Amino acid sequence: MTTYQQQLVEQYVPLANKLAFQKKRTLPRHIDVEDLRSAAYFGLVEAASRYNPERGVAFSTFAYPRISGAIHDFLRQEGYGKRGEISHVISLNGEADGEGELQDLLRAKPERNDEEFLEVVSFDLGAQAKEVLRLYFIDEHSMKEVGERFGVSESRVSQLIKRYKKRIQGRWSESELRDHLAA
Repeated sequence: MTTYQQQLVEQYVPLANKLAFQKKRTLPRHIDVEDLRSAAYFGLVEAASRYNPERGVAFSTFAYPRISGAIHDFLRQEGYGKRGEISHVISLNGEADGEGELQDLLRAKPERNDEEFLEVVSFDLGAQAKEVLRLYFIDEHSMKEVGERFGVSESRVSQLIKRYKKRIQGRWSESELRDHLAA
């Protein structure tokens, strides 16, 4: 590693820490922030080694997605950060990453799998909506792949997923879902 790359790493350690702590807030307590910080540092070092200042992009702009990606890669390796964990993605309180007691309850009930959860929360959505959600969140197909399956664009799939999530969030209160899943 060159002196310039070392200086970048040292200068942007606070960015790596910030991203690790931000992600930790959305995760259960058993995920150690130090593991997230280590993953963030790995992403930072990789970004510094690949950065080319001649391209005219600020290092922070270049490093941000690489640090974040390294954190997500770590979580996937640990079996946590999968997009398919639909109970974490379809948060009833409207928070994007699905933090809160509801997710703790769902994690504590291992007999409930993602397919069952999807079936419960989407009972009144049409078959196509359920299939789009299943393909994207559970089977982990890309939006492009889902779009190809239904003959629509990637951006349309994004719009549909957002619409379906809003419908689900609008139909269920957190206490109703708790009661239903606890039964």
